Amino acid sequence: TLGDSKMAETTDDADANKSPTTCEIAASGDQNKDETASLATTNVSTSKRPKSKKKIPGVVYLSYIPPKMNVKTVRSMLSKFGELGRIFLQPEKPNAKKARSFTEGWVEFADKKVAKCVANALNGTQVGGKRRADYYYSLWSIKYLHRFRWTHLNERLAYEKAVREQRLRTEIAQAKRESNFYIASVEKSKRMRREAKGKSDQAEPEEASIDIRQRPTDQQIVAKRARKGNAERTGNSGADLSLLKNIFVSSASYENDRED
Repeated sequence: TLGDSKMAETTDDADANKSPTTCEIAASGDQNKDETASLATTNVSTSKRPKSKKKIPGVVYLSYIPPKMNVKTVRSMLSKFGELGRIFLQPEKPNAKKARSFTEGWVEFADKKVAKCVANALNGTQVGGKRRADYYYSLWSIKYLHRFRWTHLNERLAYEKAVREQRLRTEIAQAKRESNFYIASVEKSKRMRREAKGKSDQAEPEEASIDIRQRPTDQQIVAKRARKGNAERTGNSGADLSLLKNIFVSSASYENDRED
């Protein structure tokens, strides 16, 4: 009936508005305990998980450096792929104060897996960047170096520097030896010419001085006096003969005149 239906609705409203019983609270408490226990178990399991391995850095090698690209440009273009460490670019002229072009380079990534992926992905692809840049149409030439560390690069650079310095010292020493030999040869030739010229100049005056300044020996003096005496006697005898001849000729001519 209508009254019974109203009583049923009133009973349902009362059941809906009544407070939870003790069993329900206990059940809810047990449920909260289960959730707390499961959360604790999850935390324990998470804490027992092995920690992630330490990242090992990797090095990639750039066999070609596009024009007008420097360390700053390389870092800005490769840092978008992962965390970078050290970067070294080999200058084209090692002794230049300010390097403008580079021949090769090495880039260190914080994770070797990232370095390997970057090398495989970028090798042979266009560099890109700003369209007005000189390196826009250039291609990456990049390779991942397995088991290569930055210390190996330092050792290699130190070795190449030592070899370059040793070669330079050898070339300088060779140039000094050649210059010293040339100077010694020139001085020797000049000295020989001076000596030869001095000998030729001294040869003739010495011969003349020997004939003039040499004192005659006793034999030469005696022989000279003898020659002088003979010459005087010969001259006197010749004068006497000429005198006698004149006398006889004049007397003969006088007698002939008288006979006539």
